[in-house]
Amino acid sequence: MFASITKSLLQLHPFSAHELDLITVRVDTTPLKKGEFLLKAGQICGGVHFLDRGSLVQYRQQDDTDTIDGLYLPGDWVIDNLSFVSRKPALASIAAFEDSMVFGLGVRAIHELIGISPVFFVLGKLLEHNFIGVEGKLSTKSIDERYLELLANRPLLFQVFPLKHIASYLQITPETLSRVRSRIK
Repeated sequence: MFASITKSLLQLHPFSAHELDLITVRVDTTPLKKGEFLLKAGQICGGVHFLDRGSLVQYRQQDDTDTIDGLYLPGDWVIDNLSFVSRKPALASIAAFEDSMVFGLGVRAIHELIGISPVFFVLGKLLEHNFIGVEGKLSTKSIDERYLELLANRPLLFQVFPLKHIASYLQITPETLSRVRSRIK
């Protein structure tokens, strides 16, 4: 059942079988129907989540418009870093874009693991990876570079999410995305 999360954890660190068992016994399983929330704006992020199947979208509502902060596919780690670390309410919501299955490690479980062995401090890299992932790299590049990097590194996003979501995620308008796509083809 936890083969996908185990594989991802082993890419993070060469955990022993015993250490993996200590982690997976603490994992919560959360099925989400399309539109259901993993985290609502105003709630405090209570853990780190692994998307096993489906897709999720992280967005902020501003002036009756949704601004996309994250698009997630199976194999992605999902967290609201600022809320999790600061223990303050999240500014963004994370919702299922389609029926999904999410595995979660709550903050209490993470603290228990760290109390068992310092090796589990490596779980902090999940926060770091999420924070400096594609989203962090995209904002300093030109529009064309952002599009090409997303296309090269996350091509499945274009198969799952509508172009208006992709455009918002790239911090451009749908019209600009259309022009970039035409120009680059």
